[in-house]
Amino acid sequence: MADAARDLEQELAVRDEVARRLAWLSERAAAAEPAPGLMTPQWELVREAYADLRSLAGQLTDSEARQQFDVACEKLAAAGHSVPGVSRAPMLSPRELDVLACVAVGRSNADAAIELGIGVETVKSYLHSATRKLGSRSRLEAVVAARRLGLLP
Repeated sequence: MADAARDLEQELAVRDEVARRLAWLSERAAAAEPAPGLMTPQWELVREAYADLRSLAGQLTDSEARQQFDVACEKLAAAGHSVPGVSRAPMLSPRELDVLACVAVGRSNADAAIELGIGVETVKSYLHSATRKLGSRSRLEAVVAARRLGLLP
């Protein structure tokens, strides 16, 4: 019961945040103000597609294909994010990136676990590890840090 309540609470929080962001975008569009470059609906589609690709990456069994796939994902993540002089020092594992990509588009730990074919506790472990490596205190801070470093679109 407690797990179901926590999942519901997280899902409602994500829905509220999505509604808030959509309202913000609608207000900006109505005011004819250009949205910041990386907050446009087109970038949200790119982020969603990236999360889907990261989910598929875990299903690749050929190591060479996985390596090529990871390189392609890095290019997609870095598009428009390369900041001169910023080090991409935190080396996140491919699975940490998979989990962060799911979190970045608003998926709960349970949804990310289902999509990636791993357990909820494993998702939490990867998320904790990525958060620590990025020097963040929350999942949102980890996503923001990863985006600033060009690790996520």
